[in-house]
Amino acid sequence: MAQKTALIIMNQAPFGNIYYTEGLRAAVGITSGVDENIVTVAYVGDGIYFTLHGVDRKDTGRYIATLQKQKARMVVERESLKERGIKERDIATEFEIIPRKELLTFVQKADFVLDF
Repeated sequence: MAQKTALIIMNQAPFGNIYYTEGLRAAVGITSGVDENIVTVAYVGDGIYFTLHGVDRKDTGRYIATLQKQKARMVVERESLKERGIKERDIATEFEIIPRKELLTFVQKADFVLDF
């Protein structure tokens, strides 16, 4: 198999469900193997609440650490922040803030997109 580009979209609020754990677990799985797939995890909509400073990430910390080690990008959609009145400075440093237009480019170029 050849290298693929994957986009994992996290668009649900990070409480009351297991979508975050499962989405990050899927992202880690995609990075493993000999193909060295390119993975981007994008936080949009209510999913951006996971990226705030002070959010408890102890259940997902090992997945985030693995994704960082594998050089996966973890991005937050700027417009989702603005729509919720959240300042960019309120986002944890491990997440990169990008405009919606750039995120749409990821969607167009991805070999596959998973939505959690």
